[in-house]
Amino acid sequence: MNIDYSHKFYEFECFSIDVQRSLLLRDGVPIRLTPKVFDTLLGLVRSGGKVMGKAELMEQIWPDSFVEESNLAQNIFLLRRLFGEHKHENRYIITVPGVGYRFAPRVKISLFASGKSEIRKEGQPVQAIAVMPFRSLNNDLDRALGLGIADALITRLSRVKTIRVLPTQSVMSLGEAATQQTLGVDAVLNGVYQRDGDQIRVSAQLNCVDDGATLWAEKFDLKFTSLFAVQDSVSEAITKALVLKLGVQARSHLSMVANNGTSDMRRCS
Repeated sequence: MNIDYSHKFYEFECFSIDVQRSLLLRDGVPIRLTPKVFDTLLGLVRSGGKVMGKAELMEQIWPDSFVEESNLAQNIFLLRRLFGEHKHENRYIITVPGVGYRFAPRVKISLFASGKSEIRKEGQPVQAIAVMPFRSLNNDLDRALGLGIADALITRLSRVKTIRVLPTQSVMSLGEAATQQTLGVDAVLNGVYQRDGDQIRVSAQLNCVDDGATLWAEKFDLKFTSLFAVQDSVSEAITKALVLKLGVQARSHLSMVANNGTSDMRRCS
Protein backbone atom coordinates (compact mmCIF):
# COMPACT_ATOMS: atom_id res chain seq x y z
CA MET A 1 0.00 0.00 0.00
CA ASN A 2 1.43 3.36 -1.04
CA ILE A 3 1.35 6.42 1.20
CA ASP A 4 -1.47 8.85 0.37
CA TYR A 5 -0.12 12.24 -0.76
CA SER A 6 -3.47 13.98 -1.30
CA HIS A 7 -3.15 16.53 1.53
CA LYS A 8 -0.61 19.29 1.11
CA PHE A 9 0.42 20.31 4.63
CA TYR A 10 0.53 18.82 8.13
CA GLU A 11 1.43 20.99 11.12
CA PHE A 12 2.36 20.12 14.71
CA GLU A 13 4.03 22.31 17.33
CA CYS A 14 6.79 24.27 15.53
CA PHE A 15 7.00 21.78 12.64
CA SER A 16 5.18 21.55 9.31
CA ILE A 17 5.26 18.98 6.51
CA ASP A 18 5.04 20.10 2.89
CA VAL A 19 3.87 16.87 1.27
CA GLN A 20 4.17 17.89 -2.38
CA ARG A 21 7.78 18.99 -1.94
CA SER A 22 8.62 16.18 0.55
CA LEU A 23 9.89 18.72 3.08
CA LEU A 24 9.89 18.91 6.86
CA LEU A 25 10.19 22.46 8.18
CA ARG A 26 10.90 23.81 11.66
CA ASP A 27 9.60 27.37 12.04
CA GLY A 28 9.58 27.59 8.24
CA VAL A 29 13.21 26.42 7.84
CA PRO A 30 13.63 23.18 5.81
CA ILE A 31 15.24 20.18 7.51
CA ARG A 32 17.06 17.66 5.34
CA LEU A 33 15.57 14.14 5.46
CA THR A 34 16.21 11.07 3.34
CA PRO A 35 13.14 9.93 1.33
CA LYS A 36 12.48 6.88 3.53
CA VAL A 37 12.83 8.82 6.78
CA PHE A 38 10.35 11.36 5.37
CA ASP A 39 7.95 8.53 4.42
CA THR A 40 8.28 7.11 7.94
CA LEU A 41 7.34 10.45 9.47
CA LEU A 42 4.46 10.95 7.03
CA GLY A 43 3.08 7.48 7.79
CA LEU A 44 3.11 8.23 11.53
CA VAL A 45 1.60 11.69 11.10
CA ARG A 46 -1.24 10.34 8.91
CA SER A 47 -2.18 7.70 11.49
CA GLY A 48 -4.43 10.17 13.33
CA GLY A 49 -2.92 9.41 16.76
CA LYS A 50 -3.55 5.68 16.45
CA VAL A 51 -0.93 3.00 17.00
CA MET A 52 0.76 1.99 13.75
CA GLY A 53 1.85 -1.65 13.66
CA LYS A 54 5.42 -2.20 12.51
CA ALA A 55 4.36 -4.40 9.60
CA GLU A 56 1.76 -1.86 8.43
CA LEU A 57 4.22 1.00 8.60
CA MET A 58 6.91 -0.95 6.78
CA GLU A 59 4.46 -1.88 4.02
CA GLN A 60 3.76 1.81 3.45
CA ILE A 61 7.43 2.82 3.42
CA TRP A 62 8.75 -0.12 1.39
CA PRO A 63 5.69 -1.34 -0.57
CA ASP A 64 7.59 -3.47 -3.08
CA SER A 65 10.60 -4.56 -1.07
CA PHE A 66 11.50 -6.89 1.76
CA VAL A 67 13.51 -5.11 4.46
CA GLU A 68 14.59 -5.91 7.98
CA GLU A 69 12.73 -4.40 10.91
CA SER A 70 15.98 -2.74 11.90
CA ASN A 71 15.58 -0.35 8.97
CA LEU A 72 12.35 0.97 10.49
CA ALA A 73 13.95 1.20 13.92
CA GLN A 74 16.80 3.24 12.45
CA ASN A 75 14.36 5.68 10.82
CA ILE A 76 12.48 6.08 14.11
CA PHE A 77 15.79 6.73 15.89
CA LEU A 78 16.74 9.42 13.37
CA LEU A 79 13.35 11.13 13.72
CA ARG A 80 13.60 11.14 17.51
CA ARG A 81 17.06 12.67 17.34
CA LEU A 82 15.78 15.29 14.89
CA PHE A 83 12.92 16.21 17.26
CA GLY A 84 15.40 16.53 20.13
CA GLU A 85 13.92 13.68 22.16
CA HIS A 86 16.01 12.28 25.00
CA LYS A 87 16.17 8.58 25.86
CA HIS A 88 12.82 7.26 27.15
CA GLU A 89 11.23 10.70 26.67
CA ASN A 90 8.89 9.75 23.76
CA ARG A 91 7.37 13.23 23.45
CA TYR A 92 6.81 12.85 19.71
CA ILE A 93 6.99 9.13 18.93
CA ILE A 94 5.70 6.66 21.48
CA THR A 95 6.86 3.04 21.29
CA VAL A 96 4.18 0.41 22.02
CA PRO A 97 6.25 -2.68 22.91
CA GLY A 98 5.64 -5.64 20.65
CA VAL A 99 3.19 -3.68 18.49
CA GLY A 100 4.51 -0.52 16.85
CA TYR A 101 4.54 3.24 17.23
CA ARG A 102 2.16 6.13 17.88
CA PHE A 103 2.66 9.77 16.91
CA ALA A 104 1.87 11.87 19.99
CA PRO A 105 1.50 15.54 18.94
CA ARG A 106 -1.84 16.92 17.76
CA VAL A 107 -1.68 17.35 13.98
CA LYS A 108 -3.44 20.03 11.94
CA ILE A 109 -4.24 19.29 8.30
CA SER A 110 -4.28 22.14 5.81
CA LEU A 111 -4.33 22.79 2.06
CA PHE A 112 -1.95 25.72 2.59
CA ALA A 113 1.10 26.39 4.67
CA SER A 114 0.66 28.68 7.63
CA GLY A 115 1.49 32.30 6.90
CA LYS A 116 0.14 35.81 6.87
CA SER A 117 -2.02 37.36 4.21
CA GLU A 118 -2.89 41.00 3.80
CA ILE A 119 -6.67 40.62 3.62
CA ARG A 120 -8.06 41.49 7.05
CA LYS A 121 -11.32 41.23 8.94
CA GLU A 122 -11.37 43.00 12.28
CA GLY A 123 -7.59 42.67 12.50
CA GLN A 124 -7.57 38.92 11.81
CA PRO A 125 -5.69 37.67 8.73
CA VAL A 126 -7.39 35.69 5.99
CA GLN A 127 -4.73 33.17 5.05
CA ALA A 128 -6.26 31.52 1.97
CA ILE A 129 -9.15 31.98 -0.46
CA ALA A 130 -11.22 29.56 -2.52
CA VAL A 131 -12.89 30.86 -5.69
CA MET A 132 -15.94 28.73 -6.41
CA PRO A 133 -17.50 28.32 -9.88
CA PHE A 134 -19.95 31.14 -10.53
CA ARG A 135 -23.59 30.04 -10.79
CA SER A 136 -25.98 30.97 -13.59
CA LEU A 137 -29.40 32.43 -12.75
CA ASN A 138 -30.51 31.72 -16.34
CA ASN A 139 -31.33 28.09 -17.05
CA ASP A 140 -30.53 28.55 -20.72
CA LEU A 141 -27.10 30.18 -20.21
CA ASP A 142 -23.98 28.08 -20.76
CA ARG A 143 -22.98 26.87 -17.29
CA ALA A 144 -19.38 26.39 -18.43
CA LEU A 145 -19.05 30.16 -18.19
CA GLY A 146 -19.22 29.95 -14.39
CA LEU A 147 -16.21 27.67 -14.15
CA GLY A 148 -14.41 29.76 -16.75
CA ILE A 149 -14.88 32.92 -14.70
CA ALA A 150 -13.57 31.19 -11.58
CA ASP A 151 -10.57 29.76 -13.42
CA ALA A 152 -9.65 33.15 -14.92
CA LEU A 153 -9.97 34.79 -11.50
CA ILE A 154 -7.87 32.09 -9.81
CA THR A 155 -5.17 32.60 -12.44
CA ARG A 156 -5.02 36.36 -11.82
CA LEU A 157 -5.11 36.13 -8.02
CA SER A 158 -2.50 33.34 -7.93
CA ARG A 159 0.04 35.83 -9.32
CA VAL A 160 -0.25 37.87 -6.14
CA LYS A 161 2.51 36.56 -3.90
CA THR A 162 0.93 37.72 -0.64
CA ILE A 163 -2.28 35.71 -1.01
CA ARG A 164 -2.87 32.01 -1.58
CA VAL A 165 -5.69 30.75 -3.77
CA LEU A 166 -7.08 27.22 -3.98
CA PRO A 167 -6.20 25.79 -7.43
CA THR A 168 -8.92 25.25 -10.03
CA GLN A 169 -8.37 21.49 -10.00
CA SER A 170 -9.04 21.34 -6.25
CA VAL A 171 -12.23 23.40 -6.62
CA MET A 172 -13.47 21.14 -9.41
CA SER A 173 -12.73 17.96 -7.45
CA LEU A 174 -14.63 19.21 -4.40
CA GLY A 175 -17.65 20.39 -6.40
CA GLU A 176 -20.91 21.44 -4.79
CA ALA A 177 -20.35 19.11 -1.83
CA ALA A 178 -17.47 21.28 -0.61
CA THR A 179 -17.69 22.52 2.99
CA GLN A 180 -15.64 25.00 4.97
CA GLN A 181 -13.69 22.09 6.46
CA THR A 182 -12.92 20.38 3.14
CA LEU A 183 -11.89 23.66 1.52
CA GLY A 184 -9.37 24.39 4.26
CA VAL A 185 -9.47 28.15 3.63
CA ASP A 186 -10.42 31.27 5.57
CA ALA A 187 -12.59 32.97 2.94
CA VAL A 188 -14.67 31.85 -0.03
CA LEU A 189 -15.49 33.91 -3.12
CA ASN A 190 -18.90 33.01 -4.56
CA GLY A 191 -20.61 34.57 -7.57
CA VAL A 192 -23.71 34.46 -9.73
CA TYR A 193 -24.42 35.81 -13.20
CA GLN A 194 -27.49 36.47 -15.34
CA ARG A 195 -27.96 37.53 -18.93
CA ASP A 196 -30.49 39.88 -20.50
CA GLY A 197 -30.02 40.10 -24.26
CA ASP A 198 -26.47 41.21 -24.94
CA GLN A 199 -25.98 42.38 -21.36
CA ILE A 200 -24.70 40.27 -18.47
CA ARG A 201 -24.68 41.10 -14.75
CA VAL A 202 -22.17 39.44 -12.41
CA SER A 203 -22.43 39.56 -8.60
CA ALA A 204 -19.61 38.39 -6.32
CA GLN A 205 -19.16 38.06 -2.56
CA LEU A 206 -16.16 37.23 -0.40
CA ASN A 207 -17.33 35.55 2.81
CA CYS A 208 -15.44 34.58 5.95
CA VAL A 209 -15.81 30.85 6.56
CA ASP A 210 -15.74 31.20 10.36
CA ASP A 211 -19.00 33.09 10.70
CA GLY A 212 -20.24 33.66 7.12
CA ALA A 213 -19.73 37.42 7.40
CA THR A 214 -19.40 39.27 4.10
CA LEU A 215 -15.93 40.79 3.75
CA TRP A 216 -16.55 42.29 0.31
CA ALA A 217 -19.34 42.34 -2.31
CA GLU A 218 -19.82 43.98 -5.71
CA LYS A 219 -22.06 43.83 -8.79
CA PHE A 220 -20.81 44.43 -12.33
CA ASP A 221 -22.51 44.94 -15.72
CA LEU A 222 -20.89 44.39 -19.10
CA LYS A 223 -21.74 43.64 -22.69
CA PHE A 224 -21.78 39.95 -23.59
CA THR A 225 -19.56 39.52 -26.64
CA SER A 226 -17.96 36.10 -26.08
CA LEU A 227 -17.27 33.63 -23.27
CA PHE A 228 -13.57 34.47 -23.20
CA ALA A 229 -14.20 38.22 -23.15
CA VAL A 230 -16.61 37.86 -20.22
CA GLN A 231 -14.16 35.66 -18.27
CA ASP A 232 -11.30 38.12 -18.75
CA SER A 233 -13.40 41.21 -17.98
CA VAL A 234 -14.97 39.75 -14.83
CA SER A 235 -11.69 38.42 -13.44
CA GLU A 236 -9.97 41.74 -14.11
CA ALA A 237 -12.71 43.79 -12.47
CA ILE A 238 -12.93 41.60 -9.36
CA THR A 239 -9.14 41.52 -9.00
CA LYS A 240 -9.02 45.32 -9.14
CA ALA A 241 -11.84 45.58 -6.58
CA LEU A 242 -9.99 43.30 -4.15
CA VAL A 243 -7.05 45.71 -4.19
CA LEU A 244 -9.00 47.72 -1.64
CA LYS A 245 -8.94 44.74 0.70
CA LEU A 246 -5.22 44.14 0.39
CA GLY A 247 -2.24 45.65 2.18
CA VAL A 248 0.28 47.97 0.58
CA GLN A 249 2.73 45.23 -0.42
CA ALA A 250 0.05 43.10 -2.08
CA ARG A 251 -1.53 46.13 -3.71
CA SER A 252 1.52 46.82 -5.85
CA HIS A 253 1.58 43.25 -7.13
CA LEU A 254 -2.15 43.14 -7.71
CA SER A 255 -2.21 46.44 -9.55
CA MET A 256 0.28 45.09 -12.07
CA VAL A 257 -1.82 41.95 -12.56
CA ALA A 258 -5.04 43.92 -12.95
CA ASN A 259 -3.55 46.30 -15.46
CA ASN A 260 -2.49 43.52 -17.85
CA GLY A 261 -5.61 43.95 -19.97
CA THR A 262 -8.57 46.15 -20.75
CA SER A 263 -12.17 45.85 -19.71
CA ASP A 264 -15.48 47.13 -20.96
CA MET A 265 -17.11 46.48 -17.56
CA ARG A 266 -18.77 49.05 -15.33
CA ARG A 267 -19.58 48.68 -11.65
CA CYS A 268 -23.24 48.89 -10.69
CA SER A 269 -24.31 51.54 -8.23
